Amino acid sequence: MRWAVAIAAVAIIGLSACSQKALVYEKKLDDGQSFTAYLVSYQSSGLKVYAMVAVPNAVMPTGGFPVIVANHGFVPDPAKYGITADGVDSRPGDYYRSVPELYTSRGFLVVLPDYRGHNSSEGLGFTGTSESVEYYADDVIALLGVLHELQQSDMNNVFMWSHSMGGAVSARVLLETDLVKGASFWATSPVGDLGDRLGDLRVPLMIQHSSGDSVTRSTNSDELAAILDQSSKSYVLHAYESPDHFFAGEDREMAADRDAAFFRSIAE
Repeated sequence: MRWAVAIAAVAIIGLSACSQKALVYEKKLDDGQSFTAYLVSYQSSGLKVYAMVAVPNAVMPTGGFPVIVANHGFVPDPAKYGITADGVDSRPGDYYRSVPELYTSRGFLVVLPDYRGHNSSEGLGFTGTSESVEYYADDVIALLGVLHELQQSDMNNVFMWSHSMGGAVSARVLLETDLVKGASFWATSPVGDLGDRLGDLRVPLMIQHSSGDSVTRSTNSDELAAILDQSSKSYVLHAYESPDHFFAGEDREMAADRDAAFFRSIAE
């Protein structure tokens, strides 16, 4: 009976249960109001890394759902990423709980990688160093390489969302792949350490930040925009008059609306 249930779940998520695949169905996760969720695993630099997949509860468009790969920010205790305040393992955890709902409700399939060393993903020793974001970027690049195995994914329309430290991850990923068509940076951490390389970005960006953010300064987004200006790259910058590091209430909904409209404006 358990095998039959596993086959049914894998069929729903769009992976084959019988052939060798690089993206492996692991288990069912808690659903949201607008999505059905699963945990998958894949290999990155020889490590087993996990990701949450949230599939919209909607009629799938011809060609599949557009995809958002969501890169989360810094977690003080990586092993507790996705663990609720009550100690329950429920990705993506309390803080990022709204992310899959925000975008599946707007018609996007959302994939949220753990990064190595986060939750049950292998590689805890790679966290907490100055090179960590580079390793996390490798994990996201590896994920992009197997994303086509999700049969509901529209590989012609893959986008990237990031928050805080996730911005530094996304910037590195975008410099190494042509699979992503556009990206949104919320409250980004500094990416200026990439220097002139940012001039090589090939996709348009949405940049959003609260002016009163005391965790990652809004000047980080201003500096990123200035670098893009210098290299004549396409971007949109939105500022919010609030102290929130992770937009709250109407601002969060507005930011997601802007992302969805932006991604659809550049979709094939």
